[in-house]
Amino acid sequence: MPDVVLDTHTCVYALTAPDRLGKAARRALRQVEAGRAIAWIPAAVVAEVVLLGELGRVRIGLPELRAAMDAAPAFRFLPLDLKQLDEFAAHAGIRDPFDRLIVSACRAVQAALVTKDEALWESRLVRTLWN
Repeated sequence: MPDVVLDTHTCVYALTAPDRLGKAARRALRQVEAGRAIAWIPAAVVAEVVLLGELGRVRIGLPELRAAMDAAPAFRFLPLDLKQLDEFAAHAGIRDPFDRLIVSACRAVQAALVTKDEALWESRLVRTLWN
């Protein structure tokens, strides 16, 4: 199993409602939990979770994300870097800035993206996993 990048929905569902994850998403996370792959959590996902928490749309925030990463070393924070920003600049067709940053992170680390976002599946910019 290759390494994966978690999008915001995947990250939130993994922590709050794992039964809402797709079959392939659950399989990928089991591989990560077994130490056979790394799950990257991009800076953009962390920022979006913080914003969604402030808006009351999710019930987790930075403390829960940090605790999950501390408890599972295969879940790793992926800081935003210039390589990702090069990818970001190359994909102006993705209108949502968080999606654009997440795809850029995924391309920069050459990992599959665990996402339920059909627009990202259809973009074919990255390999996606969900169902």
